[in-house]
Amino acid sequence: MNTMKRTYLALSDEDKDYLKSLSKRRTIQAQVVERARILLYKADGMTFQEIAEKLAISTATVRLCITKFNKGGVDAAIFDIQRSGRPSEITDDAKTWIISVACQRPTELGYPQELWTLTALHKHIQKYAEDAGYPRLSTVTKPYIQKFLKEQNIKPFKIKYYCEKRDPDFESKMHDVLLVYKQIEMQFDEDGKLIVPDDYKLTITVSYDEKPGIQVISNTAPDLRPTAEKGEVYRDAEYKRLGTISLLAGIDLLTGEAIPLISDTHKSSDFIEFLKILDKKYPAQDTIRIILDNHSAHTSKETCRFLDTMPKGRFKFVFTPKHGSWLNMIESFFSKMTKQMLRGIRVNSKQELADRIYQYFDEVNREPVVYHWKYKMDEISEDEAASV
Repeated sequence: MNTMKRTYLALSDEDKDYLKSLSKRRTIQAQVVERARILLYKADGMTFQEIAEKLAISTATVRLCITKFNKGGVDAAIFDIQRSGRPSEITDDAKTWIISVACQRPTELGYPQELWTLTALHKHIQKYAEDAGYPRLSTVTKPYIQKFLKEQNIKPFKIKYYCEKRDPDFESKMHDVLLVYKQIEMQFDEDGKLIVPDDYKLTITVSYDEKPGIQVISNTAPDLRPTAEKGEVYRDAEYKRLGTISLLAGIDLLTGEAIPLISDTHKSSDFIEFLKILDKKYPAQDTIRIILDNHSAHTSKETCRFLDTMPKGRFKFVFTPKHGSWLNMIESFFSKMTKQMLRGIRVNSKQELADRIYQYFDEVNREPVVYHWKYKMDEISEDEAASV
C-alpha cells in the first residue's frame, strides 16, 4: 500500500506565533482566521485533503492559500491584494509608537501596576493599535515586541537605581575632599617616606565614619564544623537576637592605622568620645583633620561646645557631599571588614562581639596599609593643593 509523503510548510517561530494569534482573534475577518489555520496545519504536515475536511472547505481553497504563501509569504497568503488593511512590514512610525507606549508608566494609561510586564504591554498595543493608526500592530506578536525592545535597549520591565545629586554644592565639596587627598600625597617623598616639617607640626588626616546597628546574634545550637563527609559549616536555622552595637572608626591616612570605638549608641556623646581618643593619641602641636559626612552628631550643639574647649585649629572637619560617602576611604575598610570578619558571625553577648571587633583592629594594625586615593587626582594640581 502506497502512502503519500507528507510535506511541511516552512514557518519561522515568529510566523507561527503571529498566525496563532490571528487564529484566536474574534475581531478580524473569518477568512483571515481560516487562512491562518490552513498555514499552521500545513506546517504540521497535514495534507490538503485533511486540512479541507478539518476546516470544512474545499481543497482548492487550501491549495490557493498555500500557493499564495509560496509566492509572497504569510501576508500574501492571508490577506487579499485589494485589502488595505495590514501592510507587509511594521513601519517606522509604528515602531516609534511601540517605544512611546513602552516608555510610559502604565498608571498614566489607566493601569494599576507601576511597571509593564511583557504580557500587559503586548495586550495594550494590540488593543489600541488600530485607534492609534497602526492596524498592523493589532496582530503583532509578543516575541516581536520582546525582540524589538531588546534591539532598542529599552527595558520597561526593570528598575535600575541611582542617587540623585541633591547637594547643590556636591562638586565643590568633592573638590575639597580631593584637595585633601592631594595634600596627603605631598606629605610623602619619592621613596614613600613621610616628610616631617622642621617644626614637627603635622596635619594628621583621619578618614572617619560610623557603622551603626551591627547585629549581635547568637546560635541556639552549636555549629557543626566541616568534616571529610560534609565540607561545609552546618548551622541551626534558628538564632537569637541580642541587640545591636555601633562602631565608630577612623583610618589615619598617613600611617594606615585603624582606630576603633564601640558603643551601644550612635550619638553626639559617642562622637565626642572618639574625638577625645584622637586628641589623646596625637601630639598637641598637630592639627587633626577629619573627613566625615554630615550626620547630625558631627555638627550638634553638644559637639560644637566640645570643640570650643579645644585649642584653636586642633580639629578641622572636611565634609563629604550628600550621597558622597564613597569619597571617604574608610568605606572600603568597612566593606572589607564586613566580608572578612562580620559575615556570619555568632556570639554569646555584646561584649564578645565588641572584643572580637577590637581584636580584628589589632590584627589589621600589625600590618597597616596606607590608603591612596586615585579617582580624579589628575584634576588636582600640586600648586592648588599647596595654596590652600
